[in-house]
Amino acid sequence: MVKFICNKLGRDKGRESFQKEGITPEYQILTGESLGYALKDKLIEEAHEVGEAESKSQLISELANVLEVLDGLCKAYNINHADLIQVKQAKYQERGGFEQGFFLESISMIDDNPKIDYFRSIPDKYPEEE
Repeated sequence: MVKFICNKLGRDKGRESFQKEGITPEYQILTGESLGYALKDKLIEEAHEVGEAESKSQLISELANVLEVLDGLCKAYNINHADLIQVKQAKYQERGGFEQGFFLESISMIDDNPKIDYFRSIPDKYPEEE
């Protein structure tokens, strides 16, 4: 018998699919906070797969997976989809979307800029050039 370690959230009908294919799944049912964390990890996994998509059909398939995970996160955290869309629209009105291809390479500011502490507080995201 060959065993593969997965340690990831699967789709609800995955158990039946595996069994039909002669695969024995070992699993647990997550709820509450554990489910929330697993969904967040799944979103990251699916986002990576979006980045790896090589065709339009693959991209559509992976984006559909992302939407499914977002729906799961909304349910797990009791987030109303309409509220999510409202916040999205407000951010769009204030800051715009991602349609124009604005790629930010770096930013510079004087030493006493009040925003400097924010950027220095997350050096993994915004490394400071020396």
